[in-house]
This record gives sequence, structure tokens and C-alpha cells, in this order.
Amino acid sequence: MHLPKFDYFAPRTIEEACSLLSKYREEARVIAGGTDLLAKMKHRRLLPSYLISLKNIPDLDYIHYDEEGGLRIGALATIESIKTSPVIRRRFGILAQAAGLMGSVAIRNQGTIGGNLCNAAPSAETAPALISLGTKAKIVGLSGERTITLEDFFAGPGVTVLQADEILTEVQIVNLPPRSGGVYLKHSLRKMDIALVGVGVVVTLDGESCTDIKIALGAVAPTPIRARKAESVIRGQVPDEGLMEKAAQIASAESHPIDDIRSRAEYRRQILSILTKQGIEQATKQAKLGSW
Repeated sequence: MHLPKFDYFAPRTIEEACSLLSKYREEARVIAGGTDLLAKMKHRRLLPSYLISLKNIPDLDYIHYDEEGGLRIGALATIESIKTSPVIRRRFGILAQAAGLMGSVAIRNQGTIGGNLCNAAPSAETAPALISLGTKAKIVGLSGERTITLEDFFAGPGVTVLQADEILTEVQIVNLPPRSGGVYLKHSLRKMDIALVGVGVVVTLDGESCTDIKIALGAVAPTPIRARKAESVIRGQVPDEGLMEKAAQIASAESHPIDDIRSRAEYRRQILSILTKQGIEQATKQAKLGSW
């Protein structure tokens, strides 16, 4: 199946790319790795007249870490580079874990973190892990730049809060406190398939008590979401079997899955409850060991 015809631009600055987006608006799409966009174009589900490549813009492909500022990842960093990054594996292991569960090696070598997020699929592998890490998104447009929490970045299936002239340029993650642990769990028909359910959990302990917890859910709502009511059951408490089970049931109730060709909504809720409990257990165990 051939791609439809389109005009191709390769700007060399973010400002030039934003200007092109402002000019062509809904007729244009940004392309980074292209793993999602090109597939949609081949199947005629998306037919942009203009493609604006970010590949020639310098300094968008990086993974930077420092003790004070934490982690910064450029939008063109590949999923495979995130999976294999020593600093991410050591300090933000949940993100490396999620990256490793995304597609095949070929897809991970081509796909980018910016593309995965801007595609805004409810099942995006990296989103629950990043949201549970408290990630922020840096957005640049013709009027300047702004930073928002990643959980506020998604507006609906395939829709973000990016304005017509804006580009996601970076994700930012602050260092987690001592005695923090995190895990991303996914359920799919095959390992490389997109998630039927995805759960990211990050827990911080003080003694035996949970001082903070973030639970993020994927593929069970129109966008990746926080399970805030479930978090409130654990936060400030000593996580035991009963509390974990209660939080898992509440997380399931907070979800809004749909029936589709891949799964029934009720099945997704059942799996979500199981994964949430497992995620809290595993993240708590990591925190007790002082993994981070």
C-alpha cells in the first residue's frame, strides 16, 4: 500500500518548524520517527498534505541527567535509547521498563519519546510510567515556551493540548526521594502488542509508611489517567494486603474502559485491579530495598 502524496519540509530550527505548523495548521503533521504516523497514512486513516520533519533540528535527541535538576529527555530520543540508558535504568527504572515493553527492537530504534506521547494513544506505553514519575512536558511555540504536567498534556484519544504552532521538545523528571520504587506492568496478547491495560506505580516510603504514591493507568480511559482515589487509600498508611486490595478495586472503578475488537471493558477492569495490586506490592518492595 503506497503513501498518499504530500509535501515534505525539513526545518533546521524549532522556530522554523513552528512557523510551518502555524502556516499549514490542520493540513500539516510533525514527523519524528514516523512509526505511528506513517502507518496511519498507509491505511488512509490520516492524510496530511504537509509533513514537517524534526530530524534536522539539532539538540532534540538527548538524555541529560544531573543531581540537582534531574532527568531531561529530548523529544527525538529513541525508545531504545531510553530502554538502554544506564542512568535511566539506575535512577528511573520504571521508564526503562516501560520502554522495553514497547513493540519490537526495530520499532524502538525508530520511534521517539516525543512521537509516542504526541500520538496520544490511550495505550501509549511510556505515558503511565512518565505520569507516575511526575513528569513535566516542555512545549515551544511562536509565542514562547511553557511547561505543563504530563497528565495535563492529553486531551482525548489522539489529541493533545498542543496549539497549532507548538511542538513538544522535552520531558523533565525531578529526582525521586530516597526509598522510592516504581514499576510498570502491562497486559497484552503478546509482549510486543500494544497494551490492553497498562499500570505505572511509584511509591515513596518513610519507615514503613507511604509518604507518596502515584498510580497511572493506560488503555482504560480516553487518555492516560491518574487513579487519585486509589492513591489516597495508600498515601499516609502502611501498605498492607488489605489496603493494596482496596486501592486496586478503587483504581478499577476509576477507569473508563471500552469494548473494542481487542478486549471487553469488564475484562480490562479485572486485569487492571490485578495489575494495580501487583504494582503497589512491587513498587513498595523496591522502596523498602532502597532501589533508588
